[in-house]
Amino acid sequence: MEWLAAPLGFARYLLTAFVMYGCFMVAERIRPVEPRQPLTHIWFNLRWYVVYSIVIVLMQALGIGLIVSALQKSLGAPFISLPIPQNIWTYGLLALSYFLITDFFYYWFHRWQHKVPFLWEQHKFHHSEVSLNVTSTRRVHWLEDPLIIIFLAIPMGLLFEFNGLALGILAFVEVLWLQFIHLNLRLNLRSLSSVVTGPQYHRIHHSFQPEHLDKNFSAFFPIWDIVFGTYHHPQKNEFPPTGLTTGENYNTILEASNLPFKEWIGPHYLGRYFRKSLKH
Repeated sequence: MEWLAAPLGFARYLLTAFVMYGCFMVAERIRPVEPRQPLTHIWFNLRWYVVYSIVIVLMQALGIGLIVSALQKSLGAPFISLPIPQNIWTYGLLALSYFLITDFFYYWFHRWQHKVPFLWEQHKFHHSEVSLNVTSTRRVHWLEDPLIIIFLAIPMGLLFEFNGLALGILAFVEVLWLQFIHLNLRLNLRSLSSVVTGPQYHRIHHSFQPEHLDKNFSAFFPIWDIVFGTYHHPQKNEFPPTGLTTGENYNTILEASNLPFKEWIGPHYLGRYFRKSLKH
């Protein structure tokens, strides 16, 4: 029966994810920004999540996790240890530091995804979403995972040491928050928008309107956008439409899978690369 363990574990993982999506979808019905989003868009995102998850599992089977662990060990011991949360205040302070530092690395990785043409060709699939909602959270190309390892997992692994419980709590909070900021929810945080991110804050990042382009890169704390000059404070009831300036959406599995490769080998790619590099 051992051969059943992996498939059943994967099925439980997907079921848990879909249950979480379902709970947030109920919350979205309370006060949606877009009350009548096409069900075909949501259905595509759910199917894409299954494909994305299968590819990630295959990557793990190829030993990517072992390579990362070996690299981290070879570079020395972490600076900070996150213990089992026996003292909730101490753990809370360490957890806050963890998310703040994670967001610093994520901010620059995310900003480079928009500024570096090679990375943008992989990232723009996520920004092609015209019906932003909780299922958009994992509407990302599977090449994003190796990049996350390079730009976030390795540096954070060098800074922090985790036990299983501490890591599990942080990972769960991170997943919930990423789903929260993608919600199709008309929620005005007003002055709090300069303290923590939210659905309105992140919707502005997904907007194709000129005043919103390349704004609000942070995932958790707007402080990095404020410090580095990319902050756009959401105005009351400012909930812009989302998508690419070109209007493309890539809502088929094959098209989404091939997108970055198709762009990278396109005859005009080098020209676009140099023009965009000079522009920025």
